[in-house]
Amino acid sequence: MAGKTKTKKKRPLDTRSKMYLVLALCSVMLLVCIAISLALIGAFDSGAGSSTADSGSMVTESGYNKEQNTIDAQAYDATILPTTADAGDSYIEETLFLGDSNTARMYRMFDYCSYDNAIGSVGMSAKSLASFACVQLSTSSSYITMPQAVAKLQPCRVLLTFGTNDLNPSYKTADFIKNYQSGIEAIVAAYPSVDIIVNSIPPIGQQHSNQSLTQTQVDEYNKALVQMCQDKGWKFLNSAEVLKDTATGYAKSGYVEASDGIHLTRTAMEALFTYIRTHSYITEDDRPALTSIPKHTGEKDAAVYTAPVVITEVPAASSAASDSEDEPEPTEEPTEEPTAEPTPEPTAEPTPEPTAAPTPEPTAESTPEPAATPPDTAEGGTDVTTEANTAPEQSTVTGNT
Repeated sequence: MAGKTKTKKKRPLDTRSKMYLVLALCSVMLLVCIAISLALIGAFDSGAGSSTADSGSMVTESGYNKEQNTIDAQAYDATILPTTADAGDSYIEETLFLGDSNTARMYRMFDYCSYDNAIGSVGMSAKSLASFACVQLSTSSSYITMPQAVAKLQPCRVLLTFGTNDLNPSYKTADFIKNYQSGIEAIVAAYPSVDIIVNSIPPIGQQHSNQSLTQTQVDEYNKALVQMCQDKGWKFLNSAEVLKDTATGYAKSGYVEASDGIHLTRTAMEALFTYIRTHSYITEDDRPALTSIPKHTGEKDAAVYTAPVVITEVPAASSAASDSEDEPEPTEEPTEEPTAEPTPEPTAEPTPEPTAAPTPEPTAESTPEPAATPPDTAEGGTDVTTEANTAPEQSTVTGNT
C-alpha cells in the first residue's frame, strides 16, 4: 500500500513540479534581466549625467557678429604695428611682458620668456594695473606695483596684455579704457624712457567656461584700445588677427584650452611670439645710464582658482622669496657660529686628593666646569618665519585668467 501510494502521488506532482520549475526558472531569468537592465540604465544615466554636467559648464555666445567691431587697419596705420623682418630672440629679451594669467603662462608653463622679462598675475585686471602690489624683486622683500617694477627693471619696452579679466556685461568700454589708460600712464610716469605696446585681448573659444565673457565685448574692447593708443601715441599689437579663426571670429581650433576655452595653448603661444617678433617696434635707445637692475623673483596672483591655470614655478634662486612677503632675501645661511663644539667634558683627571697637608697648597683647582651652554641657544641661526601671501587685493575677478 505504501508503494502504491507513492506511485500515485509521484505522477501528478511530477508534472506540476515541472511546471513550477519552468515558472520559477522563468521568474528568476526575468528578475536577472530586469536587474541587469536597471544596472545598465543606471550606468548610462550616470555617464549621460556627467556628460551633461561637463557640457553644461561651458557656455556658447548667441548672436555674435564678427564684423560688428572690425578694426579699420588703414585708419590706424600709424598706430597698429605693421609686418617687419623677424627681430629675433634679442627683441623678446629686451621686452618686458606684463599681464594676467596668459602672460604668466608664457614663462611659468611655457618657455617663451622668463622671470627676467615677464610679470604675470593670475586674475589681474587692467583697472588694478596702477595699484595692485604684486611684484617681488630681489632688492626688496615687499611687493610693489607693476609701474614701480618697470622703473626698477628699466626695459626698452613693455608689452601689456590685459582685458580678459575686465570682461563683464556691466563694465562699460569707456570705463575699461579710462582705467587701463591710467595704469599705463603710471608706467610712463615711473619710467618715461620706456616704449609702450598694448597687445590686443586674445580671442576666446566659441565654447568657454565663463558666461561673463563674450567675444563681442573682446572685439569692442580691442577696437577701443586702438583708439586709445592713437590718442596717446602708443603702439598697438593686433595679435588677435593671428589667433582668430577668420570664419568664426573666435579663437582658432587648438588655440585655447579645451577645459575652459580661455587660456592660450602652447600652439597659440608659438603663433603669438612669431607674430610679436615679426611686428617689432624698435626705437632709438634713449634710456639713461642703467643702474643696477634687480631680478624679478616672484609675483602675487590676484585670484586663485580651484583648477590651476598656471604651474607655479619660481627660479631656484628665488623660490623662498616668492613664497613669503616678509622674508628677507636672499636668506643667507646663518654665519657659522662657533658651533659649540662638544667641549671636551673635563676629563676627570685623577686630581690628587688634597692630602691632609697643613699648608694649603695652591691646590690645582679643579678645572672649572665650562659654563653649560644652553642647548637651545647654540642653534640660534636665522629665524626665518615664512608668512603666507596675504589674500589678493583682487578677490572678486570676473574673468578666468
